[in-house]
Amino acid sequence: MEWRNLHFSIIVFTTVSLLGLITFNGIDIPTVNLEHTGPPTSSGGEDMKYYPRPKAVPGVAESLAMWEEQKARLGRMNSVCDRLNRTRNFDRKNEFFKRFLVDDTNGVLFSYIPKVGCTTWKGVFNRISSKHKENRIPGHHSRLSQYDDTGREERLREYKKVLFVRDPIVRFLSAYLSKFTNLRGLQKTWESMFGIHMVNKYRPGSDDLRQEFVGKQKNERPFLNITLTEFIQFIVDKTDAYPLNEITDHWLPQNKVSHVCEIRYDFIGKYENLAVEAPFVLNWLGLSSVAGFPKVHPSSAAKALADKYASVSLTYINAIRKYYEEDFEIFGYDSRDTPLKIAHALFDIDL
Repeated sequence: MEWRNLHFSIIVFTTVSLLGLITFNGIDIPTVNLEHTGPPTSSGGEDMKYYPRPKAVPGVAESLAMWEEQKARLGRMNSVCDRLNRTRNFDRKNEFFKRFLVDDTNGVLFSYIPKVGCTTWKGVFNRISSKHKENRIPGHHSRLSQYDDTGREERLREYKKVLFVRDPIVRFLSAYLSKFTNLRGLQKTWESMFGIHMVNKYRPGSDDLRQEFVGKQKNERPFLNITLTEFIQFIVDKTDAYPLNEITDHWLPQNKVSHVCEIRYDFIGKYENLAVEAPFVLNWLGLSSVAGFPKVHPSSAAKALADKYASVSLTYINAIRKYYEEDFEIFGYDSRDTPLKIAHALFDIDL
């Protein structure tokens, strides 16, 4: 038995629970318009609105069950945020507004998070802005940061606000794969910004490689081939030391990128059920006739989960799980699920 199989065989028998995340790639949402069906009643106040369950939607009854699931998601979020004492009053710097895509015609704010289908969502809102002739920059989606202070606050207060999130461990792996393993210019850019620091700190005996890397022009530099363990070490060593910007938002916890505890979102979708929930929310927002959601393909990060994390020690797997602890709690993912997912892929067993 290979070492990595033996390594995770221990995890299989010591991990307690598995969160079932079901995807429905290829399932089409019917054209039932749910905008006028109304939400189920709730004692939870204005936060307890309409939120879909991760399953297909053949009719109104099932759709109401989906709204109940969304009520549970938002209720969990509010409960955890209250326990963490995260206030809704915060300094709204311009960096905060950059990640809200705007549709003024239908009164929509979509908060995107890198590595949660954000490129696809930007494409969808490009088409929406073009058809509604709202592009504040020709050919591009409109962002909340392009409005003045009054316009921003008005839209945050009155528009429907939508957010999609993803399993934190898979999202982190997706960032690593796209930035440190693509063997193109983007990899060299990230290695220049962060990789050389990782080599300096976490790769002893690499003096020759460092000198060769620093002594050459960017396009002539060798690839550093940063490992997943080195990336984990780099992230967890500094914890909250990284400010939010358009680079660090690829790995910072999703609750901090989206300010989910500070903003009253109306819909929180799951990337794992994107094929169902994306068309559903576009229909709810009245946008499905303007821009449909493209076919959802299996995630390369999800497929690579076992292969990449199998080379990481349990110490660092636990460290990265700890780093994303608030994301796991707020968004209802089970951090104990990660080792079982890896073991499932390694052994091809049904857990």
